[in-house]
Amino acid sequence: MGRRRLPVPAEVEALAQRLAAYRRSPHRQRRLPESLWAEAAALAKRYGAGRVQEALRLNYVDLTRRMTQRAPVALPASFSPAFVELGRAALGTPQSSGASVELQDQTGRKLTVRLAASQDGEVLALARALWSTVA
Repeated sequence: MGRRRLPVPAEVEALAQRLAAYRRSPHRQRRLPESLWAEAAALAKRYGAGRVQEALRLNYVDLTRRMTQRAPVALPASFSPAFVELGRAALGTPQSSGASVELQDQTGRKLTVRLAASQDGEVLALARALWSTVA
C-alpha cells in the first residue's frame, strides 16, 4: 500500500508554477535565484520540507539548509554600497597573521579575502574587480 499524498497548498502550487516557468525560460541562470529559494524555504517551514521539496522538485538538502539560515537584512532600494577604509590598527599589528574580510553582493556572490598585515590596501581593488564583472 502506497503512502497517502497530502494536497499541495495553493501557495506551494503557485510557487511551483513560477519555478516551472523559470526552468522553461531560455534566459534563466544556472542557479536558482535566492528570492525563489527564500520563498521555498519559508513555505517549507510552514508546510514541511519533504512536502514542499517534492512539490517544487528542489534538492532536499539545499532546501533544509536554507530553512535554517538566518534571513538576510533587507536593504532599501536606494541603498548604495560604500567602502570603509581600515587602517593598519584595525587589521592587526604587523606581527599578526592579518585579517579576513568577506564581501557579498545582492545576488549572493561572495569574496573572502585573507590578508597578511601588509596587504590591507588590496581589498578595495579586489572588491571592485568582483562587482565590475557582468553576471
